[in-house]
Amino acid sequence: MNRRTFLKAGAAAVGGLAASHLAFAAEAEILLSPGEPGAVINPHIYGHFIEHLGGVIYDGVWVGRDSSIPNVDGIRKQFVDDMKRIGAPNLRWPGGCFADGYHWRDGIGKASGRPRTYNFWQRRMPAGIDATETNQFGIHEFMHLCRLIGAEPYVAANVGSGTPSEFHDWVSYCNAPAGTLSLADERAANGDPQPFGIRYWGVGNESWGCGGAMRPEEYATKYRQFVTQFPNYTDPFLVATGPRGHSVDGDIGWTTGFFEAMHGFEPPLGFSLHFYTDLRPTPLKAGDFKGPEWYEVLLRGLRLDKVIDDHWKEMGKFDAAHRTKLVIDEWGVWYAPGSEIAPSYILSETITLRDAVHTGMTFDIFNRHAEKIAMANVAQSVNCIHSLFVAQGDKFVRTPVYHVFDMYRSHMGARQVPVSNPVADLNVPVLAGQARLPGLSASASIRDRRVTLTLTNPSLDSSLSLRVRFAGGARATEARASALTHSDMRATNTFADPDEVKPAAHPVRVVADGLELNLPRQAVVLVECAIT
Repeated sequence: MNRRTFLKAGAAAVGGLAASHLAFAAEAEILLSPGEPGAVINPHIYGHFIEHLGGVIYDGVWVGRDSSIPNVDGIRKQFVDDMKRIGAPNLRWPGGCFADGYHWRDGIGKASGRPRTYNFWQRRMPAGIDATETNQFGIHEFMHLCRLIGAEPYVAANVGSGTPSEFHDWVSYCNAPAGTLSLADERAANGDPQPFGIRYWGVGNESWGCGGAMRPEEYATKYRQFVTQFPNYTDPFLVATGPRGHSVDGDIGWTTGFFEAMHGFEPPLGFSLHFYTDLRPTPLKAGDFKGPEWYEVLLRGLRLDKVIDDHWKEMGKFDAAHRTKLVIDEWGVWYAPGSEIAPSYILSETITLRDAVHTGMTFDIFNRHAEKIAMANVAQSVNCIHSLFVAQGDKFVRTPVYHVFDMYRSHMGARQVPVSNPVADLNVPVLAGQARLPGLSASASIRDRRVTLTLTNPSLDSSLSLRVRFAGGARATEARASALTHSDMRATNTFADPDEVKPAAHPVRVVADGLELNLPRQAVVLVECAIT
């Protein structure tokens, strides 16, 4: 749909705004209210996830201490540098489905003495290729990675095949002060005298599926068993397994069942919600697609907005004060197999401009729900679905998704700003025919009189001339912008062309009552401005 066809509709939609505001011939006008800031956007919303899966840990993160690839004690240096650059606030590990088969003692002690063990993902490996777990990357290596990046560790415990005792020993090993316990002495002997101070613990993963195939009331019983004797050396933020939000019904029954079964007991601080924009049941491909398939991905991704609302309301029936926050610790676009980096790099896929646009729209949803979400973790950071990086041997590249994380980092820790967004919907082609898609995705925040505004134009057909106004008499004194886009909707970054898709400076004009700019088609745009 050509934007020019709804110029009049866009002007009418802003209601009482004076006609003089449209002298710029803006097709749409949005209103920001920096004087009425909302919740703080928790930096942890921009979190990450790595799992012992395919090429994520081994080759993606861990290259080995004897590798010729630049590394820091075996950890790929470029991964560290780029994660540090975007201020990665946290890192979830060791899974994922791998977590509920992982026994932490296998990954400590001398590297040469660690056992080779079974990996859950063996079942997905191509014939003739094994996923044997070498355990060269364990809790000490993970903590070293987190320290190098400056990220908070978020550890998923084994509930599916482990015991409360094993969990408690792991927590004590990690967090007990030096000299207090034999486990603390063992940690010191393995190279870390000081406690790790891990606060974020996931009590299992996907307990409705690979984490134990439980019913919600069964898992609630398990949860209580695992946390009642929790070694409280560091004030914990415990995360209970929540629903599979991308199910047809949003899996609301899991949320209801868990909180009903927890009646009379202390609820968790975090409740894990997984939401994949799941294209696996469709013929849609990761790197080769047309317009309807572009819009299908974005449309399905927007379901997350309703899923968050639905589960938040359901949780409120049992927890009116909303002590428990949502932790969306797995999210991303998941395509059918077919674009793997290599056969053994299962679940890796081509990451294109489409995935970057999806990321911008997802972050806008998170920002607008800032009061509900304590953490979110993209699945996964490298060599997997929706990744920020692709690595193979000495080759490494940032995907278009990486650049969206970089563009949005100014929101981290700022206060959410209400955005009135009356931009008309687009009528777009999708797999089943036609559908309506929001014509603009937006979110904003403020910190120290500086406003960050992020905007995504999902249209493949046309740009959008936009006026941004500030409520309450606020005025912009200066502004700058950058845009991530490309003429080809399938554009991606490769080892041969690592900068094919990257942000560029973008024009924005400060006017008496706000800002004026043109949003390119199929683009994510960042605007930062100072206001008085």
